[in-house]
Amino acid sequence: MTTLLSIARTPAARKLQHFLWAHPEWWSIAFCGVAWIAMLFHSCQHAEHENHQSMAYVQELLYWLLMVAAMMVAFILNEVRAAAIASLWARRHRAIAGFLLGYFAPWLVLGIVAAALRDGLWSHTNAAVALAFVVAAIWQRTSMHARALAACHRRLPLAPIGWRADRDCLRFGGTIGIACVWSCWPLMLACTLSGHALVAMIGGVIVTGLERWSFRPRARLVLAGTLALAGYFGVLAALE
Repeated sequence: MTTLLSIARTPAARKLQHFLWAHPEWWSIAFCGVAWIAMLFHSCQHAEHENHQSMAYVQELLYWLLMVAAMMVAFILNEVRAAAIASLWARRHRAIAGFLLGYFAPWLVLGIVAAALRDGLWSHTNAAVALAFVVAAIWQRTSMHARALAACHRRLPLAPIGWRADRDCLRFGGTIGIACVWSCWPLMLACTLSGHALVAMIGGVIVTGLERWSFRPRARLVLAGTLALAGYFGVLAALE
């Protein structure tokens, strides 16, 4: 016990404790990292026949949620942190958990549709993936996408205590989740149709990053990146 207490009093331990207190969203980052590791393992297992691989419906839904966690959580860390900071100190992590539950709810609804689409043989072709990325490129040029992208950065007031606080965290996460789904649905469906191919997922993250992390969204680069993904899978379809 004395040894543990002495370790806890060391400068390194105090710095780590201060960092974790100052950044309550740390475990969301860890969650994102674990999801990426799972998706990398999955992709390496099926590298030779990515989108041709058929899985059970529940497996498709599970990997959809893991893909969303890997690709999207990094883009909502500001909102996760906002939910924590707006809450009382003692319930910061509860607020983050509520936010994430609300955030994943709309993605789960879309995932039910995505998993059902993977039942069709047509969805296991590179041509379907290429077409989905073309649809994503067209969607990115619409005003609806622009409004959804702006809504991804909304802030909502949170009650401090009680069931209202839990409700507000769920509502905040759900609001951001709906906006993200509306903004990125064709891109994420394309990644799913690819069998969660690393090229599609990494390309999707880059495209989304260009939209969300630029002071002014780089529309031309976003369009070029999405069409490049469509071209890549189009070439694969032509070579089949």
